[in-house]
Amino acid sequence: LALFHQALRSNSIVMLETGTGKTLVAVMLIEWFAQRAAAGSGRRKVRVFLNNTVALVHQQARVIGDNTAQTVHAYVGAMGLDEWDETAWTRTWARADVLVMTHQVLLNALRSGHARISDIDLLVFDEAHHARGSHPYMLIMREFYDHCAPHDRPHIFGMTASPLNAHQSAQASVHHLQASLDASMCTVDLTADQSSRSKQIAGSDQAAGPSAVCYEYALPPAFAPTPLTTALEAACGSAKVVVRGLRTAPVILALLGPFGVDQMWLYYLRQWHRAAALRPAPSRNAVTSALPDATVADDPLLDIAYLKSALELARAHCGALLDAVSDNEQILATETVVHPVPQLRALGLHRRPWADVRAQLSPQVNRLLGILLQWRDRPTELRGIVFVGRRITVVLLAYVVTLIAEFDFVRADVLLGAALKQSGSIDRPIRSGSVRTANQLTLADFADGRLNLVFATQVAEEGVDIQPCNLVIRFDMPKTATSMIQSRGRARMPGSQFIVMVPQVDPELKQSLDVPASAAPLASEEVLSAMDADASELIVPESQVMGESQTLPEHQGSYTDYLRLVRLEDCLRDWCRAEALVNPTTTTDSTNIIVSSGPAHQEYGRMHYNLRIDDSPSTELEELWVEQGDKQGRIYTIVSTQARITYMSAVPTVHSYVQHLPQDQLCKLQPIFDFEQVAQPKQPAVSQTKKTKAKIPTHNALFRCTITLPSNAAVRRVAGPLMPNKRLAKQAAAYRAAKKLHQLGAIDDNLSPIADPEDEADQAANKDTNAKPTEPNAKPASRKVKGARSSTDTYDIAVAPAFVQPKALTQPDMESGEMAAKYSPRTWHLYLLSLHHPSTDSPSQIVFASAHRMPADISVPLFVNQFNAAIEPRDTSATIFWPKYLGSQVLDQAQFDILAQFSSKIFTRMIFMMLTWNELEVGSLLAPLNAEGTGIDFEFAQSCFDDRSIVYQDSTTDYSSLVGTLIMDALDHGRVKIVEQVCDTIDIYSDLRAYHSKKASSDLPENPQPDDMDSDDGCMVAKKKQKSTKTRLSVKTMAKWTDVKRINRIRPAREIATGVPLFKVRNISLVYNYLTIVPQSILSSAYVEDAQETSNAAKVATGAAFPDGLYTSPFFCAREPMDSATIANLSLLPAFFMRLNQLLLAYEVKKKLALPVQVQTVREAITSSSANTDVCYERLETLGDSVLKYIASVMLFVAYPDAHEGILTTRRGRIICNANLFDLSTRLKLPPYIISQTFVKRDVRLPGRGWHRMPFIPAKWICMSPFFKALSSTESSNTETSEDAKSLGDADLAVPKKQLPTEPIVVGTTRMLSEKTVADIIESLLGASVCDGGINGALAAARALGVVDNGWTCWSSFASVWRSNMAARKRKMAQLSNMRTETIAATTESQEANDLLQEMKLDQSDVLFGLDLSVSNPQPGSATQQYKSDSAGLSDMATAQIEDTLGYTFNDRALLVEALTHCSSLDVTSSSYQRLEFLGDAVLDFFLTKRYYDHQPPLNPHRMTLVKHVAASNDLFAIVLVCNGLQKHVCHGSVTVRDAIHDYELRLKHARKVWSQRHSNEEKDHREDSATMERPAKSRRTSSSSEKSSIDIYSDLPPEVWDAVRAPKVLGDILESLVGAVFVDSGMSHETVKSVYERVLSPFLDRFVDSGKLSLHPVIQTLLVCQGWGCDAVSWENGTDSNPLEYTNRYVCHVIAHGQRISTSTGDSPRHAKYNAANALLTAIGASAPNALDGDLNAVHYLSADKATSGKPGETALDKLLKPICTCAERRLAEAEQRAAAEEKKKRMEIEQNNTSGGIADAEDTTLATDVKMSDNIEEGELV
Repeated sequence: LALFHQALRSNSIVMLETGTGKTLVAVMLIEWFAQRAAAGSGRRKVRVFLNNTVALVHQQARVIGDNTAQTVHAYVGAMGLDEWDETAWTRTWARADVLVMTHQVLLNALRSGHARISDIDLLVFDEAHHARGSHPYMLIMREFYDHCAPHDRPHIFGMTASPLNAHQSAQASVHHLQASLDASMCTVDLTADQSSRSKQIAGSDQAAGPSAVCYEYALPPAFAPTPLTTALEAACGSAKVVVRGLRTAPVILALLGPFGVDQMWLYYLRQWHRAAALRPAPSRNAVTSALPDATVADDPLLDIAYLKSALELARAHCGALLDAVSDNEQILATETVVHPVPQLRALGLHRRPWADVRAQLSPQVNRLLGILLQWRDRPTELRGIVFVGRRITVVLLAYVVTLIAEFDFVRADVLLGAALKQSGSIDRPIRSGSVRTANQLTLADFADGRLNLVFATQVAEEGVDIQPCNLVIRFDMPKTATSMIQSRGRARMPGSQFIVMVPQVDPELKQSLDVPASAAPLASEEVLSAMDADASELIVPESQVMGESQTLPEHQGSYTDYLRLVRLEDCLRDWCRAEALVNPTTTTDSTNIIVSSGPAHQEYGRMHYNLRIDDSPSTELEELWVEQGDKQGRIYTIVSTQARITYMSAVPTVHSYVQHLPQDQLCKLQPIFDFEQVAQPKQPAVSQTKKTKAKIPTHNALFRCTITLPSNAAVRRVAGPLMPNKRLAKQAAAYRAAKKLHQLGAIDDNLSPIADPEDEADQAANKDTNAKPTEPNAKPASRKVKGARSSTDTYDIAVAPAFVQPKALTQPDMESGEMAAKYSPRTWHLYLLSLHHPSTDSPSQIVFASAHRMPADISVPLFVNQFNAAIEPRDTSATIFWPKYLGSQVLDQAQFDILAQFSSKIFTRMIFMMLTWNELEVGSLLAPLNAEGTGIDFEFAQSCFDDRSIVYQDSTTDYSSLVGTLIMDALDHGRVKIVEQVCDTIDIYSDLRAYHSKKASSDLPENPQPDDMDSDDGCMVAKKKQKSTKTRLSVKTMAKWTDVKRINRIRPAREIATGVPLFKVRNISLVYNYLTIVPQSILSSAYVEDAQETSNAAKVATGAAFPDGLYTSPFFCAREPMDSATIANLSLLPAFFMRLNQLLLAYEVKKKLALPVQVQTVREAITSSSANTDVCYERLETLGDSVLKYIASVMLFVAYPDAHEGILTTRRGRIICNANLFDLSTRLKLPPYIISQTFVKRDVRLPGRGWHRMPFIPAKWICMSPFFKALSSTESSNTETSEDAKSLGDADLAVPKKQLPTEPIVVGTTRMLSEKTVADIIESLLGASVCDGGINGALAAARALGVVDNGWTCWSSFASVWRSNMAARKRKMAQLSNMRTETIAATTESQEANDLLQEMKLDQSDVLFGLDLSVSNPQPGSATQQYKSDSAGLSDMATAQIEDTLGYTFNDRALLVEALTHCSSLDVTSSSYQRLEFLGDAVLDFFLTKRYYDHQPPLNPHRMTLVKHVAASNDLFAIVLVCNGLQKHVCHGSVTVRDAIHDYELRLKHARKVWSQRHSNEEKDHREDSATMERPAKSRRTSSSSEKSSIDIYSDLPPEVWDAVRAPKVLGDILESLVGAVFVDSGMSHETVKSVYERVLSPFLDRFVDSGKLSLHPVIQTLLVCQGWGCDAVSWENGTDSNPLEYTNRYVCHVIAHGQRISTSTGDSPRHAKYNAANALLTAIGASAPNALDGDLNAVHYLSADKATSGKPGETALDKLLKPICTCAERRLAEAEQRAAAEEKKKRMEIEQNNTSGGIADAEDTTLATDVKMSDNIEEGELV
């Protein structure tokens, strides 16, 4: 409590031993500041608790959360905090009260300006003694705390167990720490006795601390090298791991003995083995020859050979111990207490007696084992930590203890810190996983008792809170007093022991040593003798140890070193006593605390730091940045965010920028630092003044650092000022580089690398900072993805303007007098339609009227000729129908009604449905043509369908004249039929149960799939709806059938109907869908299917003496005035009107966007696949995707000359993404124009919105019967039973009364569309534009669609803007170069500061931006000089060769050099090829897509994508590049890139050689078999574009070699960058770059891709085969080979079907393993691969039967694989049943809804809606 009050008064550092309550004081401070903040009204501030380890962050966060009521959040670097923006940090600040984080997290946030130190009211430093040098604690204080206004600074509270520093005295250490943290040291009075101390320390669990003792051990003998060491050195001494082991072996030999050395080798070999398994394979085919100048590090295959040899030697010397890390199940069965670490459990099976290995262990290890052996009788009490200095020693000691039988009670593990990256260490924890994860598991097991001993490095000295620990052993001497104090504090249990192991002390020296009273005593001889006696039965005598004792190794600490550390701790106590006398402090509870005097540390800070800070920075708000200076360096502050660049932060800022530059897997980019040493010039003598208290240091030499950044950086080279040492020189140069990167816009105002500045707002808006981004188990919230296929919405259906009536004027109603909209005479435009069906001899003419005039050039294509059976082969060409304009005519109300009735009756005969209309919305009408052929015949339109009398006249009528005529059958919904025969022997009461059992209609499916669609694309043959015949077969007579059809009220009495014959009739075969090509299989099988089903149904009827067919009665039919030819011709109307509406919509889109495209092409671009018509936008969308990428890439390349490839790719992705295209499409209101409706007969209408379909047809519209009888009052029951049914006694056949709706059925005006479909329209319109208008037309379309700005008026504008942007960029660079010096703001002057600042004045000529600026020559031997030969530029000969290959001469050779410069190149005169590669990739993608779009026969989108994926692959580009010899001109600075290119050349050469030998053998055999035939000397030559050389560069190249030999990405990128360079150099000339493409790439494609040699990809074929069989549960599972030494083919892939493996193969990469696994499956089942371009993809389903199958004829190998495991058929059946049940439920609900709203169909006074007009009144009950 006293320390808490002291900490409140001023900044304080509490010094207490571990476990004595420091954290409790911090918690009390946090709670106090939180309550004060809650009571105040000022700016909200937070408390920040800093730790130096991740484990401590989580530990302290739990403690604070458990002991306070505050909201506590923990933050570590692994949470991805570097990606947070200021908005995320602001929300974090607002959400939490206490932030517990690592020091680096806060430092990064402060440096980037995301956090403000003024927003913190309490800053807690845990383990505060680290605040020295360049530690983040120190940097936070110096860079931000010191520069903050005093009233805004946070309160400081530090915690430490010891402030001592090995290089300073106790007093200096304390003063240094106080000055660093601007705080006073305070602690309890250490002069009090131990018992009083225990009372003073609040909450202490440790009363007297652990008992300390020193154990001596003998010096190690001179061990000889182990046999394994000698063998490894002789066999593989050049291997990296062996070299490292040979360096470590002498140390381990002296420290642990020979047994430890052998364990070291086994450990290293295991780690080597593991590293080899994780290393990427360089080749797919084993190439054993190494590079001529390759080292072991450069040749992984040689490294693997060494590994195999080393493993064989290890097994020979150590037996099975090397592999004793596997059989875990056996261990679990034999051990009673399970060791939690699998590897150590396995090693426990190979334990050996201590006596067998004692002679092979060092005395120090034997002494440690003797100490541990004392716990054998009480193993459950043991909970110890052994501190060791080296990481490797930690692991080896755990192995040694585990392998000795007497220590089976010990369950040990290790704690290791994270190794430095530059150290290249392979020392890892024994557990699998990361170091952090392994340490967390180890600590958890130790706390729970599953482990009782931990070997640890210094990582466990602080921040590990393990209360049960009761034993701490210092195996190695601690280096500092702080280390000793902290390790001692780990033992917190009462009665704990702290043991320090020291080398044996000479007796004479022991007598002369001045041992402090506080030092731990040496263990007595009696104790050591007793220990040896306890182990005498277990170990061999000491005399049997071979070798004499050697001197103490240099790395080992002695007892004297231990005493020195104790004295340092005593000095600290002495200082405390002195401070207690000078500044005594006694609290109210009589607790004596010691507080360091205030002025002391402030004076120390002035003496040692000499801080001169500008506390009042510039207030000019227009400045973007402010620079300040002090003795620590310079500070560059960004005004907008307060982010700062300092000397200490500049180096990581530059590294972060370089790491975010685009780079490939072959090269890890990093800045190169070169140092130049110059002599110190003589300085004039400076007179000393009173102000100059410290002597200015002088240096013999000064250093200048030059930073070289990668070739794709904004700044290429920066030279720093002269500085007194290399560290300062590096920091000063990095400071200048970071500042220039910010001034150029390469890093933003938060010092983060620019990804896409225009997208920051979107990222901030979309980023969810409310949810912790670090929670590992947090699932991302599901949300609707804009532009995705799964995102759907409802959109209107557009109507062509020609079919939209003008808005009607309101007129007074004659009856009500109210104002209402009514039809008024208006002008209609008339068109003559001449329709000719192929089955008729002459066309039929009819007039079509539209509300507005249609475009004059509209032509309607229909596929009519395909149904003409007389033409062989089938004619699938489209027939063009041209509406002929007849003029305009005004129609009044009466004329309009006549034509509307005529139109409805025409369509009734076409589609057997009645159309009604709304006179205010109707936009189209049909009319008969007058005799003159110039207008409408209104008289014929009114009278042509008046006669609807039934055929029956009287009982004596002769009906033979009706044979061959047309009738309308009321029994079949008014369908028009042909009378074939008059059946005099039967009537409506004859038993004819086969009657109407099957509709003998040969109508084709309404929506057949196009013939050019492959079955693998999902084509399903439309099947006729299966109707139940149960009801029909149960009906015996036609009289009863009238009850079923509900027309029994027009049935005459029995005496009248008896004897009247029936008509055998035939339906007119009408086809309605002429919008697409019907597949031949459907066309030929339609009639056969109908006839077969009719025959089968007729067989059910027993005793039927009549031929199969359809029948009707003269009582139920009327004569049809139209002949069959007219009906056949008019059957084209539904398809004609639908196609006409589509064309008019396309015309509107073209007109709206002013597209340079034909209307038919626009129609294709706006037609989705769901329409099932002759065209679909998918091909155009594929082409448009490449056009969009092409135009966007060129625009971005030109508009942003400073942006690197990563930024350009991000911006292009934002332009071409579906989300943006969806926004563009909706903004242009394009969704209503998308054609997605399928042609369905029930939805056929005249164009426009005014036509609707009635759910029934009034009987008087079919026939007028004199026998109609109205319902009587007694017949209004719920069921009707006919007279015939009563007479026959069929009471069970009573037909329930139906309730039919009377409202018209309105065709939907909306439909559901996928957002991806809406987005795809933009791309398809671009594809249409490039097809009809070329690349300039595509640019115009992109401008109209909003893809590019309106400023890009023509293609040549790209070149002009590019030239102007490059000129402006050079002027900007020159302006920065002219800045000679920079102003430094400082409030005070001093000689020391002026001297240092004078050296830091910048000379801007030392900053190179990658342009034509002068560059100083690098120093010999520097990093930039090392690869000068690779980046020295191109010679004239090389340039000529490249230009000859490309067929183009460069105007600017700098572009050619840039196109060949890899990002690893250190040539500062050229930039990286990445920007040109970005451009060339888009150019080639467009040319390749256009190539396969124009392919004949046309390829469907699936094939286009499949072939383009191969043609545009990096592997194929690499082959073209290497075959043309262009790879040798690549400029790079990476050994990895060099080796990858050379390795690819070797593998490609090997593949060509193998193929040549095989091909030569085949040719030889062929010549022997065909001696008379002559073969040409050379293989087939390419096109004329390859005439540049007589050498066939592609000879002996195997087919599809790109799948066999994987290429490094750099080779394919170079080809793309060369194309991009030609494009830029030619002034963005499309034709010029096309000629280069045709010269370089087209010949290869002609020869190896388009010539029929490209087979279907095995992975795709596998999916098609399995899906065709019926199994869609096929997937791939990747893994690694069980033998990691299988280096070239170590990846494994399994083909999985329903969780079981059906095929397995290996490869050198996951992609090739998947390829091989699919190939293996196809080979096993005997599947042949079709050609990918024009092969029959249906052939993949045709598998031959397996000859090995016995007893199962016709079964294939695939059947045997899938039948036992596949359940897809059952699943699909269940899903179909569920869908059917859902449909049935939906239908029932619709019927119930109709019954509620529609009324009873046969009720009295049935009425229709008032806005629907019909020609006759609908009499009650006359419904069909």
